Amino acid sequence: MRKSYTILLALVVLLSTAMSVQALESKTIERYNGESASADWYETNGDITTYTYLSVTETKDGTDIYISTYTYGPCSWSEKSGYMFTNDNVFKIDKKLNSASLSEVEIEVCDYYTGETGTLTVQADWIGEGEISESSSKSSSKYDDYVWKSSDSSKYRDASATGSINGYDLGVSSYASLSSFKYAYMSMTK
Repeated sequence: MRKSYTILLALVVLLSTAMSVQALESKTIERYNGESASADWYETNGDITTYTYLSVTETKDGTDIYISTYTYGPCSWSEKSGYMFTNDNVFKIDKKLNSASLSEVEIEVCDYYTGETGTLTVQADWIGEGEISESSSKSSSKYDDYVWKSSDSSKYRDASATGSINGYDLGVSSYASLSSFKYAYMSMTK
């Protein structure tokens, strides 16, 4: 009887050890690195004002491009925006945030008010200005057997941008920036 109890106890210990090892394997780690550039343009012709915003973000997965244009005046109002994702090599950015360029791309846009769709051919170039700002942060939490940690760091630099839409020169941007980022996330259940 004592021998069977000892064997049973040994089996329970082995099983709980195996379960602990399996539980420790419940771990998720994710990392995201990338670079981005954005710019705003304002233009006023008489009583008509046009605002254009362009954003480009590149990661290992590919390049996200977003554009929006707002035109408003006493008798007209239009708001068009569009987004595209591509794996083509259309965006280049210097690692030191000195410059960036977006090759000519065609983005399908939709008018928010009318629902009409169209295509905009967009191109832009950025030149970094001033000093590079850097920031970083870390955070963690623990609840019972669950542990969560994250860290991120980024670099940012003001810039000036020039660009065109459908061959129309947008001139020099009102505001523009270049940035790079790194993000890491880990979660584990013990």
